[in-house]
Amino acid sequence: MKLNYEALRQVMIEMQNQPLRPKQSTIVNNVVKKGFSRSDAIYSLKQAIDAGLIDGSVEADFSNTYYFDLRDITPAGHQFIDSILEDTYWNKVKKVLKEEGIPITIPSITRTIAKIFL
Repeated sequence: MKLNYEALRQVMIEMQNQPLRPKQSTIVNNVVKKGFSRSDAIYSLKQAIDAGLIDGSVEADFSNTYYFDLRDITPAGHQFIDSILEDTYWNKVKKVLKEEGIPITIPSITRTIAKIFL
C-alpha cells in the first residue's frame, strides 16, 4: 500500500492532541473525519510506529486486522510534527523536496525539516 503523507501528518496531529496512551479507534476515527480513508489512517499509524515517530506496537491477525498499543509520541515524532504542524511549514517542506527531486518519504521529510528549520 502506498503511504498517504497527508494522512500521516494528520495522524501525528491527532496523536499530539490526545492524552497518553490514546485509543486506536479515536486516532483513526478523527483522521477519517478529516476526509481520509480508514485504510490510509490505519496504514499511516502503522508507518508512524515503524518509523519511530510514535512509541507503540502493532500486530495483525490472519485477516489483516491491525491491533495497536499506542503509548506516546517519541522525541523524533515531536520534532517531526512541530516542524510541519502549520500548513505553511508543511507546504515548504514538500516544495523543497519537489524542487530537489527527492521522493517524499519519512526519512526525507525528517532530513528536510532538519535542513530548513534546525
